[in-house]
Amino acid sequence: MSETIGRSFLAKVFSRVEKPGRYAGGEWNERKKDPRQAAAKIALVFPDVYEIGMSHLGQKILYGLINDRPDLLAERVYAPWLDFESELRRHGQPLTSLENNLPLAAFDILGFSLLYELNYSNILTILDLGGVPLRSSQRSLHDPLVIAGGPAAFNPEPVADFFDLFLIGDGEEAFLEIIEKYIALKGHQDRREELWREMARIPGVYVPSFYAPYFPPGSKLMAVKPVGEAPPVVQKRTVSSFARSYFPEEIIVPNIQVVFDRVAIEVARGCLQKCRFCQATSLYSPHRVKDPTFVVQKLFKSLRDTGYEDASLFSLSVGDYPYLEETVGTLMDGLEKDHISLSLSSLRPRTLSAEIIRNILRVRKTGFTLVPEAGTERLRRVINKNLNDEDIWQAAQHAFGEGWKLLKLYFMIGLPTEREEDLVGIADLVADLVERGRHILKAQPRINLSLSSFIPKPHTPFQWLSMDEEGLLEDKQGFVKSRLKSLRSIEIKDHPVRNSILEAIFSRGDRRLGAVLQNAWQAGVRFDSWRDRFRFSLWQKAFEEEQVDCQDYLGKIERQAVLPWDHIQTGIKKSFLYREFEKSLREERTPSCLDISCGHCGGCDYGAGLEKEFLLTPDAPWPERPALGRQSDRILRYQAFYEKAGPARFISHNDLVNLLQRAFRRAGVRAVFSQGFHPKMVMSYVPALPLGMEGFDESLEFRSLWDMTSVDFLAALNQNVPRGIRFTALEKIEADAPSLTERIEALQYSLDMGAECVRAALLSPGKEDALSEPDFWSVAEERVENYLEHQDGQVQSVTLDRGRRKLVIRLRFTPQKGIRPQDLAAQLLGMSETVSVMARDKIVLSSPILRDSRPGGLTIDRP
Repeated sequence: MSETIGRSFLAKVFSRVEKPGRYAGGEWNERKKDPRQAAAKIALVFPDVYEIGMSHLGQKILYGLINDRPDLLAERVYAPWLDFESELRRHGQPLTSLENNLPLAAFDILGFSLLYELNYSNILTILDLGGVPLRSSQRSLHDPLVIAGGPAAFNPEPVADFFDLFLIGDGEEAFLEIIEKYIALKGHQDRREELWREMARIPGVYVPSFYAPYFPPGSKLMAVKPVGEAPPVVQKRTVSSFARSYFPEEIIVPNIQVVFDRVAIEVARGCLQKCRFCQATSLYSPHRVKDPTFVVQKLFKSLRDTGYEDASLFSLSVGDYPYLEETVGTLMDGLEKDHISLSLSSLRPRTLSAEIIRNILRVRKTGFTLVPEAGTERLRRVINKNLNDEDIWQAAQHAFGEGWKLLKLYFMIGLPTEREEDLVGIADLVADLVERGRHILKAQPRINLSLSSFIPKPHTPFQWLSMDEEGLLEDKQGFVKSRLKSLRSIEIKDHPVRNSILEAIFSRGDRRLGAVLQNAWQAGVRFDSWRDRFRFSLWQKAFEEEQVDCQDYLGKIERQAVLPWDHIQTGIKKSFLYREFEKSLREERTPSCLDISCGHCGGCDYGAGLEKEFLLTPDAPWPERPALGRQSDRILRYQAFYEKAGPARFISHNDLVNLLQRAFRRAGVRAVFSQGFHPKMVMSYVPALPLGMEGFDESLEFRSLWDMTSVDFLAALNQNVPRGIRFTALEKIEADAPSLTERIEALQYSLDMGAECVRAALLSPGKEDALSEPDFWSVAEERVENYLEHQDGQVQSVTLDRGRRKLVIRLRFTPQKGIRPQDLAAQLLGMSETVSVMARDKIVLSSPILRDSRPGGLTIDRP
C-alpha cells in the first residue's frame, strides 16, 4: 500500500480513532528508505500501543543499527488500539508500518520485542491484521520470517507455535547475523525447514520446531527435548564489549507524547545486586558498564539532535554505576545552560548522595522513587534486598530537605515467608515517611504507593515456589489499604491480582498455552495489561475448552523437575539459584558483586574479564549550538507563522507545543524561559486547530534576547521540523503591543467541495445518479442561503467559491467557547464529519505588526 493510500485511509477514519497520531508517522529523525533498494526489509514490531513501544530503548537501538546499513531497511509497527483494529477490519485494510505504509506481509523479517507476557494476545492481532499466518507451521517460504527477542523470550514455550525462531539475549550483534544469513540464503531453499536449520547454527538462536514437547516423569509441566542435530541448550548472546557498544544519537522524536518522552541512555547492563525475586538479574547478567565519557558524549549529541528538554540515565540499579556522581556533575554543567533536566532510574537509597540531588535540582525537580519491596528488614533478608529502614529514611530526608513533596514507593505482597507483621511494616514505614516529611516540609508530603503481587519467575531462586492464591493476595492488599486509609496524602495504586495470575501462568508456561492463547484471542481478548481491557472470564473459558488446568503453572515445583525453560541458558547456574533459594529460607544474605571478588559465589562462569575501569571524570564538553541571530541588549518580541498539514494535522495542540519547542532547540532559536522549579519556553499560540484539520496561517509568539532575521529564522526552523510543518514568516512586534489572543478578530476556514464525501452528502435521498455540475452547485447554494436566513451572530460570512471549489466560512473570534466550524459545515451540508476535508486558511489580526522581518524587509499591515 502506498503512502498516499495509507494517509488518505487514516484521514477517512481518524474521527473514529483515538489518537490518530499513533499511526501517522512523519516524526523527526524517522528513517525512510526506498524499499526497492533494500537487500532485506525488517519490521520492528512492538506488541503494545505506540506510546509504550516508542519508549522502549531496545527498539531504538535496533532501528538505528539496522538503518545505518545502506542495504537494509527497518520500519516500525505497533499494536493498533481496538478502534483502529476495527476500522482496518471494516475497510479490509492491512496493518502497515509507519515509515512507508508497507503491509507486514511485504517484509522479509518481522522482529517482535517480547517484554511482557500480557502483550501476547496483541501478537496474534498484529500477525492477523498484517496478513501473516498465525502459526509457524502454516507459513511458506513466501511469508516473512517471524522472530522474537526480549526478556519474555527466556521462556519461549507459551508462544513457540507462533514464531519461527527466537533470539535469546543481547540483540545488537546477533540480530545483524540473522539478517545477513537470511540475505545469503534467500531464494536458495526449497523448504522453510532448511532456512530454520541454517538459522539454528547461529549462537543464541532457538528454533522451536526442532524441539519436541514431552511430560517428564512426575511433572505437571511440559518440557522440550531436541530432535536430530538441534543443541540440547541455547546459550544467550552477550555483548561483552559493552563500554562503547552502539547507541543511536538520532533517535526518533514522537509527534505525540509517549510514556518516556526523553533521551535515555543505558549506563550499565545487568545488576550487581542479587535480589532473589528479580528475573532481570539473571537475564541481563553479567554486569557491564558504559564508559562515562561515552555516556556524556552520546547524551549531549542526542539532545542536540532531538531538541529534548529531558534526559535520563538508567540501568537496573543506576546507583551502582561507579561513575554516577561524576557523570551527573559533568552532564548538569552543560544541561543547566539550556534548561534541560536530568532524571535517574532505579536508585537504591544508599547510593543517593546529597551531591547528586543538588546537581539534579539545578534545572528542575524530576521523579523521586524508592523501592523497598518489603515492609520489614527480616523479609528484605529473605529476598536479599540489601536495604534497611535507616537507608530509606535517610534517602527520603534528602529528598524532603531539598523540597520534594512527592515520593513514589514500590512494594510487593505475597513474597516468600511473608507474615502479617511484614504487611504491617509496609503501612508503618509509609506512615512514618509521611510524618518525617511533614516535619521537614511543614506540610503533608504526597506518597504514591504501588502494590504489586509477587510472581515466582523463571530463572530466579524462587522459580520453584507456588504463588499465593487470588483471595489471599486480595486480602493482603486490602489489609495494607485499611491501615493507611486515614492518611489522605497517600495514593495507593494496586496492580490487579488477576492480571498478575495470568502473567505468572504465561511466564512459567509450556507449549500447551499456545492453544489457550489462540482460543482466548479469537474470543476477543486484547491488551490484557490494560486494567480496563482485561477480561479474565474469556481466559478461564479458553483454559476449560482447551482442557488445560491453569493451576499447573501456579503451584510448587519439585526441585529435581525438568522445567519448561531449562533449555534456555542465562549464564547463571541452576545449582546457584537453588542454593540461593535455600539461603532465603534461612534468611541469609548473599553479598553483591560489589562486596566480594568475582567468582567467589560460583553463580556464573563469566569471570572478571569485562572492562570496568575508565577515566574517573568524563571528558566531554557540552557542544553548545550557536544561537541564531545577534545578542540584543533587550528582550525582543516575535510572531512566527507556519503551516500544519499532511501527517502533522493528526498532532494535537498539546503535542504540537512540545514538537515546536523541540524544533526551536534544534534550530538554535533561544526563547526566553519562565522562572521557578519547572522552567518552560514562554510562548503563546492561536486557538487550537481541530484534530485532523490542516492550517495554513497558524502563528505563535515568543520572546528572545537574540535579534533574528526572517531569512535566517525560516532557514533554521524549516530544517528542524518534521513532515507537515513549515514556517512561512517571522515578524517583530512592539513590546507593548496587545497579546496574540487580543489581536485576533476572525478565523477563516474552507471546506473542499470536490471531496467525494461532500458530493455524496448533497445527493437527494433515494437518488442514485450523480449530480451534474450545475445541479451540484445549485443544491450547495440553496443550503447556504437557507442557513444564512438563521445565521448565528458569530458567523461573519459563508460563501461558495466555485473557482477554488471551496465553501468558505468566516467566524468572529471569541475567547469563550463558540460555534465550531466543523459543526457548522456539517449542518450546512448534512454531513456527520467534515474535519478531514477542511482547513483553516487565515487568522485575521487587528492592528499592524511593526518592523516586519520577512524576506525583502517590506513593512505591511495585516488587516
